[in-house]
Amino acid sequence: MLTHRVNILVLFIFLLVFGVLIYTYKWSVATLTFPVLFFAIIEVVGASKLSANFHFNSICKAKTNEKIVSITFDDGPHGEATEKVLAVLKEYNVPATFFCIGKKIKNETSLLKKIEDAGHIIANHSYTHNNLFDLQSTTKLIEELELTNITIKKIIGKTPLFFRPPYGVATPALGRAIRKNNMVSVGWNIRSFDTSIKNSEKIFEKIKPQIKPGSIVLLHDRVEGCDIVVRLLLNYLKENHYTVVNLDKLINQPAYA
Repeated sequence: MLTHRVNILVLFIFLLVFGVLIYTYKWSVATLTFPVLFFAIIEVVGASKLSANFHFNSICKAKTNEKIVSITFDDGPHGEATEKVLAVLKEYNVPATFFCIGKKIKNETSLLKKIEDAGHIIANHSYTHNNLFDLQSTTKLIEELELTNITIKKIIGKTPLFFRPPYGVATPALGRAIRKNNMVSVGWNIRSFDTSIKNSEKIFEKIKPQIKPGSIVLLHDRVEGCDIVVRLLLNYLKENHYTVVNLDKLINQPAYA
């Protein structure tokens, strides 16, 4: 498997060999432009594709032939929109995992407790989720993860072990922060694109053909109409004899420390 370390090692060897060739045969340094650009593209693609496990390992689906799946929500808790999602989950009696943003929790403490009381898993989705999250230092990223965990523990009395990188972007610094906090990075293999597609039925139609045993579905409980998508999805899963299980059971990892 191609990883960041392997890519850098190959680049180092490449530069060393070409350095000798350039010195020996008086080649132009410009000869390195396209090969170096190629290695840079690999770095960008590796960082942006969480399932590539380029910088650190992320669990993006379960290896199973059993017809079980997990449903996950990012970017909450988010007031009425999350309440609607919880109501549908309760109606169908299925569990889910909520990857929560730390700074949003302080105004939604009762809602977070409601999520936990309903038997759903609460996980870490960073404290700020800002646009420059991935550019922060290891120290700042460690603080983000720790602060979110502390905030969650104050409310539910448990420290989350599951973490989902904002935007699904991986960096070496984030990998170090995850390891420092002894957390498990969890991605997805079904992305709904519900933050850009505004029609609930179109979102569901995008999800439906991707459903396979062991799938992890990504939705956003901050999105208006998410509850409609969840209802359509749960009806489909039931009709096709799938069982929705919580994330800890699907990936066989403890959700809390």
